[in-house]
Amino acid sequence: MRSLFFNQKLTGASPHCCIQSCGCRFIRIPGGLVALFVFFALPTLLLLPVLTHGGETRNKYEWQQVQTNLSVKGKVMDENGSALEGVTVQLKGQTASTRTDGSGNFQINVPGAGSVLVFTYVGTQAAEHKVPASGEMIVTLIQDQSTLSDVVVVGYGTQKKINLTGSVATVGGSTLVQRPATNAANLLQGRVTGLEVIQPTASPGRDDPQFQIRGLGSFGASSSPLVLVDGLIGSITNLNPNDIESVSVLKDASSAAIYGSRAANGVILVTTKGGKQGAPLLEYRVDIGSHTATRLPDFIYNSVEYMTMYNAAKERVGLAPLYTQEQIDAYKNPSDPVRYPNFNWTDHYFNPATVINHNLRFSGGNERTNYSISLGYLDQDGVLPVFNYKRYNAIININSQVNKRVKVGTIINMVKKQIVEPRNVNSDVVLLVYQGAPNFMPFLPDGSGRIARYAYAGEGHNRNPETDLYPGNYQHSDLHGVNAQGYIDVQLLKGLVWQVKGGFNYNGETYKSHQQAVNQYAYLKPDGAADYPYIDDGGKSGGVTDRYSQNVLPSVFSTLNYETVIGKYHNLKVLAGYEQQSYKTQFLQGGRLTFPTPSLAEINAGSPTGQSLSGTSTEWSLRSYFGRVNYDFAGKYLLEGNLRYDGSSRIASNNRWGIFPSVSAGWRISRETFIQENLKWLDDLKIRASWGTLGNQEIGLYPYQDILNLSEYPYGSTLQAATVLTRLTDKNIKWESTKVINVGMDLEVSRGLFGMTLDWFRKNTFDILTTQPVPGSLGLSGPVTNDGKLQNTGWEAQLRHNNRIGDFSYGAYVLFSTYKNELLKIRVPTKGVNEVGLPYGSYYMYEWVGIFQSQEDIDKSPKQPFFAPRPGDLKIKDQNGDGIVNADDRKTIKGKFPDFTYSFGINASWKGFALSAFFQGTQGNKMPLNGWGIDPFIQGTPPTTKFRDAWSPTNPSNTVPAIYESWGYAGVSAYPSTYYLQDASYLRLKNVNLSYTLPKRITDKIWSKGLTVYVSGDNLLTFTKFEGADPETLSRTGSTVSGWGRYAQFPQVRIINFGVDVKF
Repeated sequence: MRSLFFNQKLTGASPHCCIQSCGCRFIRIPGGLVALFVFFALPTLLLLPVLTHGGETRNKYEWQQVQTNLSVKGKVMDENGSALEGVTVQLKGQTASTRTDGSGNFQINVPGAGSVLVFTYVGTQAAEHKVPASGEMIVTLIQDQSTLSDVVVVGYGTQKKINLTGSVATVGGSTLVQRPATNAANLLQGRVTGLEVIQPTASPGRDDPQFQIRGLGSFGASSSPLVLVDGLIGSITNLNPNDIESVSVLKDASSAAIYGSRAANGVILVTTKGGKQGAPLLEYRVDIGSHTATRLPDFIYNSVEYMTMYNAAKERVGLAPLYTQEQIDAYKNPSDPVRYPNFNWTDHYFNPATVINHNLRFSGGNERTNYSISLGYLDQDGVLPVFNYKRYNAIININSQVNKRVKVGTIINMVKKQIVEPRNVNSDVVLLVYQGAPNFMPFLPDGSGRIARYAYAGEGHNRNPETDLYPGNYQHSDLHGVNAQGYIDVQLLKGLVWQVKGGFNYNGETYKSHQQAVNQYAYLKPDGAADYPYIDDGGKSGGVTDRYSQNVLPSVFSTLNYETVIGKYHNLKVLAGYEQQSYKTQFLQGGRLTFPTPSLAEINAGSPTGQSLSGTSTEWSLRSYFGRVNYDFAGKYLLEGNLRYDGSSRIASNNRWGIFPSVSAGWRISRETFIQENLKWLDDLKIRASWGTLGNQEIGLYPYQDILNLSEYPYGSTLQAATVLTRLTDKNIKWESTKVINVGMDLEVSRGLFGMTLDWFRKNTFDILTTQPVPGSLGLSGPVTNDGKLQNTGWEAQLRHNNRIGDFSYGAYVLFSTYKNELLKIRVPTKGVNEVGLPYGSYYMYEWVGIFQSQEDIDKSPKQPFFAPRPGDLKIKDQNGDGIVNADDRKTIKGKFPDFTYSFGINASWKGFALSAFFQGTQGNKMPLNGWGIDPFIQGTPPTTKFRDAWSPTNPSNTVPAIYESWGYAGVSAYPSTYYLQDASYLRLKNVNLSYTLPKRITDKIWSKGLTVYVSGDNLLTFTKFEGADPETLSRTGSTVSGWGRYAQFPQVRIINFGVDVKF
């Protein structure tokens, strides 16, 4: 039998050596975990019909402790007269309750007339009504603009929003799906203060964003937050957005410390939709959208202008002109526009893409069992050819109250993703489009379908993008995942519940790459030639590569929850728990280069000559004990404490265990008698504060272990097997840790008329793991040690307003976040970049101050010895005034991190119509760019239209240098300067959504419980000074060249979407 405990032999083996990619096994999850899951999941599935129907009559009221003499029937509606489904109807002071069905109807037994029923529903004010003697009731619930009654998902449980003492933000699924973006993770952008969502690409299936909560958390380990889906580690990107019920973001130590060593960068909790009590509901939603590129560079695609400027650029760098005047004149008034074109490569390759998203959900339940079964299908084409992404989702969510003490349930979340891509992806394929010149087309003018490389020799073009888009060149990725769990809740005593949950997260990928040579030719056939000149085969063939990988993360945890009221005012909740999880990933890849015919795509058909094979596996384990205590006095004075004790196999045995505590307190001033008596309009005023320590175990795998590589060495006339030590190690490394202080205030006025949330925080990360430099002569890499400190200090604000005037309701909101990143300690600083007191990774460069206008201007200016400047070259500032521009004149430029991020929006509704608009932006962040597009004529890339204003003796521009051919023209690039540093600030109209819900009198005629049609737009307008394709894709991320951002990027997409949501 496998043990749940540490292998003691390995636990004490800190000096162990291991082969590279060491997979040391420290904690085991029992083989019976899957059996445990099946024990819970399968019976629940099989008994679903019985639980939801067969036992409904027999045991409907088996644990109500009240005599029932009067049967009450009624209907619950909203202010518009529409039926409300899922309203909880409860006999006041008793446990007897029911829910309204899809038509708003309910039935419940009560002792008699005069009994009081309590009606509660999310988004409405709770209402109490006495039962009339007739036993028939019509109830109207009023919309509640306040959010005080909301229940928020927190670590291992839920809390009422009014009782929170930590910094927690929640977004509802209905808000997320207002945007038609296909990746659920990107829908969080701008919805939560302090959360940055950076989408580096819109490539279908590869648009997973980077999350960052309250600044850069580490420079030695991961800065990404922990993501949990229904309590298990998972991926938001694997979810269908329509399956999300809510997302909670835990930002401070008080809210996140319950997750200990995984919570240093915050926690994101995703809850998927479950069933609700009521009649079965079938919901179908379909979205059809059109995607286009948001912004593309404005290249010069006039051939005469391009060739003339190219000649000038060649002359600028001291080379002979590339084109004769006769060749240029052939494009002025061409007799054959196919042979002498003005071809626009970006217009040709970037085209609207169609996206279709289907969602089908079946849900319902009774007093004992609820269920939800959801299916989803997405088919997304890319704005560039070949790209395609298909996603299949399925979720089964079932919960059943077996008896008054035992509840069981299961959630099975499955996804399959298929991604088709060309040979190169993202920026690598985009730059091939950018470098196309207007004086030739992708295919030869003879109609043969053969591919052109260039028009004239010497243009220096990269290969034609068609070599990557060729049908025989592709990458196929088939990804599949399962996030499944089963649980049992047992009420041991009044207020004491024991829960055991087991689950696993599995992800697998099957990848195939097929690449073959594609011949390229000169676009123009010389006079008298029999055929077009052959140039090359488009680069070496990569043959066929097959890769198989998988990872599995099983988890099991058990908790005890106790809740009680002591006396009249003392409310106490206690949580204690144990959790264990392990992770293993495996990888195997093989490739062959040479095949009898290019069309063969199976690896065993290739020649073994030059074949490659690689593979590895890694694993780690984590064991945890945790607890939480919540106390409040009359809902007025709030106190919470959290503690987690984690042990990780990634850390050496002497530092393997870590304690992560937090404490927080809150004072609901609005509950004080003197406030309630004098300020009745003040619904909630709460101040809160928290302190705690969090850990970061995402430090790589076993950095304390010595690594040996297998090698060979000559001994005599033969080669002998050998092992070689590759690095120095520090056996005393420990966790990276983060201390967080948070002070906040929550305000609600006049039931949602105005609301405000403010937070100030200081987050100090210490014991940051960094690799220390050692002399190259040592022959080993440096050790990883705990030696770094980083601080983020900032504040956040959210303002809300909601109101209703008759049938018209409206709202508005503003979110604002700012922080300052500061490096506090580093052993080996880099001047101006990584220095104490500066933001980590600061820009350190020369300051560009203009263009040299004349030789006299050059003679009067500080000397620039790195090159001999000419009029039209960049002028660099002499910072220290010594008359010479050298390395001492570099300066740190702010902009590595934004000054602030923000979003705001409005929403309104009237008689079935609803309109919302959402804006999002950043301010103050900068990004240095280089490569194709920012510099003219790299591999023949056309200059952008800004170079029409390039400096010349007749056009003394002080903003655009004289036209040049890049790849290191000293007049521009000898001094890496702010000329390349782009302002990446932007404001974007992120989304507009207009919908109409048909009246009930119409939907009743088609046997529908509701029908909504809507149209929405995403990324509709962008306001920015950024010259690249899109400022959002390069906001501190994206493909880089030597640490700078690449100008060529797969752009964001503008979406126009039409959808229908219908319920039966």
